[in-house]
Amino acid sequence: MPDGHRFDLQWQGAGWQYIGNEQVGAMGMSNGPHGDDLSAVLHAWMQDRKTPVERCLGRFVLVCWDVPRGLVTIVTDAFKTWPVCYAHEQDRLACASDMRLLVATRLFDNKLSDEALYHYLNFYYVPAHSAIYRAVRKLSGGQRLRWEGGRLQQDNWWHLRYPEDHDPGRELAAIELRERIIETVRSYRPGDEQHWGAFLSGGTDSSSICGILAAAAAPKKVSSFSIGFTEEGYDELGFANIASKAFGLDSHQRRVSEQEAAEALPMLIRAFDEPFGNASAIPTYYCARMAADAGKDLLVAGDGGDEIFGGNERYLKDRIFSLYYGLPSPLRGLGSLLANSLKNTDQRWANRIRNFIERGSIPNPDRFYTDDSFASDHYEELLTADFRSKVARDASLDLQRAVWRSLTAPSELHRLMHLDLTMAIADNDIIKVTGACRSAGVSVRFPYLDRHLVEYTAHLPAHYKLHGTQKRALFKQAMMSVLPEEIRRKKKQGFGLPVSLWMRGNGQFRQLLNDTLESPNARLHDFVRMDTVRGLLERHQRGAWDHASELYQLLVLELWLQRHAHDTQS
Repeated sequence: MPDGHRFDLQWQGAGWQYIGNEQVGAMGMSNGPHGDDLSAVLHAWMQDRKTPVERCLGRFVLVCWDVPRGLVTIVTDAFKTWPVCYAHEQDRLACASDMRLLVATRLFDNKLSDEALYHYLNFYYVPAHSAIYRAVRKLSGGQRLRWEGGRLQQDNWWHLRYPEDHDPGRELAAIELRERIIETVRSYRPGDEQHWGAFLSGGTDSSSICGILAAAAAPKKVSSFSIGFTEEGYDELGFANIASKAFGLDSHQRRVSEQEAAEALPMLIRAFDEPFGNASAIPTYYCARMAADAGKDLLVAGDGGDEIFGGNERYLKDRIFSLYYGLPSPLRGLGSLLANSLKNTDQRWANRIRNFIERGSIPNPDRFYTDDSFASDHYEELLTADFRSKVARDASLDLQRAVWRSLTAPSELHRLMHLDLTMAIADNDIIKVTGACRSAGVSVRFPYLDRHLVEYTAHLPAHYKLHGTQKRALFKQAMMSVLPEEIRRKKKQGFGLPVSLWMRGNGQFRQLLNDTLESPNARLHDFVRMDTVRGLLERHQRGAWDHASELYQLLVLELWLQRHAHDTQS
């Protein structure tokens, strides 16, 4: 730091909602430009040596170095939409937005974490509670780290609670929610001087955001960007067209081929500092690149809507499982007998019956974890003996159990939604969208992850989110005047892609899978047994079970390990 400097403040993000107008006026600052936000944060911090982070909204990460005290403070936003990692030893601390930068300093070793690799093989991402490099740590959403005199302290400046204490009645609640959503989305609308657009999958979240933004921007048109596929059942451009016509959007669309998907993988491996096995990063990247080609450098996304309004298909499935779990023991015993009678029948219909009975026979959060339990389920036959000796079978499950125990809520649905916001959103979806968009030169805003909107929905009763078998019950009622009926009634798909079909075919994706995993030099062989991987591929190809997600996880991990080896040797 230059001589004479007392403070160094690094601020990244959209902190334009940092402080109220009255307070800003008293400081002689405006509420808009990024530099003014930075000044406001530093001014407030200097007043009482506390980070006034509770008044920050939107995306941000803040790093403040108080030189006289030798105090470093690092703060993430509620869902760490700007990630930050750090490493420390004795009197040395380093932090960065990408852990490869920390490793590149050569101040810390680059050895991989066995536990993180195991978590990846279960979740297909490395959760914030772990990091792929042993020497590195990550901050979770809403966390604050203080480093002073070589000592670290961490706490959470934000906790989401679900009091479920606001029930004005269905009609009034729908009106309130509509007003809250419209106000929030409009507040995230970029300024007219910015070149921006919005993701549009044709689903309820992206469509509602596009509709609200279009109404606010009129008579100007909002640019929307949509991705489709030629494979039947994986193309939602028809719904995107419905939304585009209803809202008068400047629609941009394209379809992604199998060859393009395979070609994007090496670039996406470089896009993430940890192995990241969410295949929908591929269409997300091509959507962002289409926006960049159209001259846009910012996109508004609908991520988080499922997890605050109750739209995730897993919530409905879990309700059905819970009904089975609540049956008298003798009836569940008959189910177990049926499952055992089918154990030697490796056909899809029999496997689905067994899967339902097995999952319906255990409580949450263990039941919810079975969606992400690849390595746990195949622990003995998948992992090498050496790797098994380093990781406990329930290590990933225990992590999810800890998140589950951290929240007390009146309803189990809200505990599942909290689990998803903490892990599936903060550690997966946000990483996917921001990483894929960054590779295309585009930034992102997430209005449905606005802290105040999330907190408001947490006060609403759970039955407003999942009512019987109707997902997003209150949201769909609230959006009746915004969304076309066809979109309100459609089933969710999002930016999914036909990896399952490609892996059963003979095209580029299948070839890439075989060449990568079957290579005698594959680094994956240190962790997994290839005879089991071949068995998974064989079962997938004959349709006994859909193992596309697991096979894609393994493919990405091998490509990432190759890249890691190249980077560390250069």
